[in-house]
Amino acid sequence: MSSRLLGIACAAAFGLAGTAVAAEVEARIQSGSLSFSGGNNYTNAQLMITGPQGYEAEQTASRGLPIFRVQGAGRMVDGLYQYSLVAATDEKVPLKNALNNGRGPDARQHAFKPFSMYGAFRVEKGVLMPADETKSGVDGDATE
Repeated sequence: MSSRLLGIACAAAFGLAGTAVAAEVEARIQSGSLSFSGGNNYTNAQLMITGPQGYEAEQTASRGLPIFRVQGAGRMVDGLYQYSLVAATDEKVPLKNALNNGRGPDARQHAFKPFSMYGAFRVEKGVLMPADETKSGVDGDATE
């Protein structure tokens, strides 16, 4: 029985550890930009933004997390925009089934743990604002 409780406690601890990494990053939506705080140990980050009338934008950063700026982002019509952020953390995860890639002993035996985050914001008259889902749902329909 005690080994079962230990297993549950370990699973909960690992689950909370994964959540702690995600909790470190926080989206900051300001009038002219979307940035992220706490993104010091991330590499190969990609920020994708989609919005009304087929709007798409992409920002990347080889170290840290990218910043999206309205200035220079093209025409952004008023409406709801969604973003997705993906990056690699500096945490190494051992490969379970390493493939023979021809590199012999020089082949990596680990991968970097992935990180992802999703969210939304509104644009009103060229100004970024936090998405307020109490006023409108994700698809723009009223939820009242």
